[in-house]
Amino acid sequence: MFQVMSYNNKLTIAKILVSFALTAYVLLPPLVDFGVSHIASEHWTPHSRLHLAWTLYGQILALPIMLWAIWGRKLHGTGRSVRLMAYIGIAFTLGFFIAGGLSAKLGADYHDPGHERLIFGMDTNLVMNGTILVLLLLGVFLSIRRGGDAK
Repeated sequence: MFQVMSYNNKLTIAKILVSFALTAYVLLPPLVDFGVSHIASEHWTPHSRLHLAWTLYGQILALPIMLWAIWGRKLHGTGRSVRLMAYIGIAFTLGFFIAGGLSAKLGADYHDPGHERLIFGMDTNLVMNGTILVLLLLGVFLSIRRGGDAK
């Protein structure tokens, strides 16, 4: 299927995938993490809430810049800029998986007791971050110009 498409079409699909994945990664956590179950929780100290807000607001502020790098023709909008933004998204997403892997040492968990959500029998956090990682990797794959893509 991808062999039939021109490089410009592949690049457009890569831009859409990476933009969607970055937007989901940046906007979904604030919707969940600033909900009643998280902020009102007795487990969060004022200092940990500052760190949560700092990270989330920083990602929200970075999103328009990342989308501009993907789509802006005067900035870049090339396969190279799409891959760079995908790599940044991959770093954020891998950070989630590293934190999850260290959750026992950090005293952390994927969800608060009684608030677990499952998708196809798996934790929602793992499914969503896994999906975002796959979209970013697919965006990287599609944004690479190959010999058959040359004009």
